[in-house]
Amino acid sequence: MPVEERTQVAVMRIPLILLLMATLAACTVTPPAVSPTPAPERLRSVTGPQICAALPEPLRVSLALGAKLGHGATWGNNVATATAAEGRCQWYDGAPRSLKVWVEAYGSATRTATDHAKQEFAELRAFAVELSERPDDDLRSYALPVAADHGDAAFSQTSTKARKPKRPGSRKVQIILRQGPWLVKIEYRGTEEDGELPAEAELRRGADQVARVFSAEMARDPGTVAPVDSGVCGALSIADVASAFYPSVTEMSSSGDADETLCTWTIRDEDRRAPEVPGGGYCGGGKITPEVFVPRCGDLRVHVIDLGESGRQNHETWFGDRSEKYDHHASFRRLTGIGDRAFVVGDQAHVLTGDHLLEFDYWGENIGGGSRDALGFREPSLDEAALRKSLIRLAPIFVSGLSARA
Repeated sequence: MPVEERTQVAVMRIPLILLLMATLAACTVTPPAVSPTPAPERLRSVTGPQICAALPEPLRVSLALGAKLGHGATWGNNVATATAAEGRCQWYDGAPRSLKVWVEAYGSATRTATDHAKQEFAELRAFAVELSERPDDDLRSYALPVAADHGDAAFSQTSTKARKPKRPGSRKVQIILRQGPWLVKIEYRGTEEDGELPAEAELRRGADQVARVFSAEMARDPGTVAPVDSGVCGALSIADVASAFYPSVTEMSSSGDADETLCTWTIRDEDRRAPEVPGGGYCGGGKITPEVFVPRCGDLRVHVIDLGESGRQNHETWFGDRSEKYDHHASFRRLTGIGDRAFVVGDQAHVLTGDHLLEFDYWGENIGGGSRDALGFREPSLDEAALRKSLIRLAPIFVSGLSARA
């Protein structure tokens, strides 16, 4: 082969050699490291009663400024999972001084609750700054947020609501703090008295005292915290409620005082919570795409009235009169083996047991729902006959649990 041809062939081979070398080099490159999935953090199954119990009574009484509203509190909590927990408690709603505390932690399979709390804390502080820079629709003005010395990070913000005709003004201090994976929100509020708003220094001092309590409380090792009884509402377990209706109970709450308690279980179809979608319907928390899935949801409520020995006789008479009033109703049915006396009518059940009067009812749907594409789909609705069976099933369980707490 002539020299010129050999030279041309060699030149043509150079790009092929370079390509082969690049390919071999690429094969020896170490693939990028895959970030490990964060291990889920161990969260306490925080409940509303636990939040209420964490606040020492002397401090609670001092913050109430002598309010004559008994010792009751309104509490609530979601049903804790491995990666999410939330509890809240509210004291003295409607009094000259009132207090609210929320604690919450939310993680996921790919993100720890601590990372989520850090981001949400930053977003809440940015929103607090935004509030201070614009007027509020309800005549409430906000001061700039200021750093507070609580937990891993904290800030406080004061806001004042102007007086309206026939309604006094009010002022509140809110503290938001992060303690590990937990976000704690504290709101201490005072209303105007004798034409004077409560002093900001007084409210801030009270809020700071509460913040110190809960920054320490949420720093405790989950394994060292004993569960707190949920009072009379604990007479009925979440599993009992879910089995009598449908999975799952997503939230439990209570309100009242020493004489009356309203227990509420919020129920919705299990694992059907969709991302927020414009135009989606709302059902029990989270927007739902009605074209895809239509959930059933509702609230089971048990009104517990402590009659006391003096009120027992009067309520026996009332109970008898009421049962006779409904005796002609097609759905009326006297019940035996449940407390001392019991009956169901319509969508309610009534039980007289010891010194307690129990009233069960349910708001929402208990049949239908599901995928709109499913054969035989029906819109969610309330079937009273099916509801009465559920209430009859739950009433003796509640009575038994109540007796065990006596």
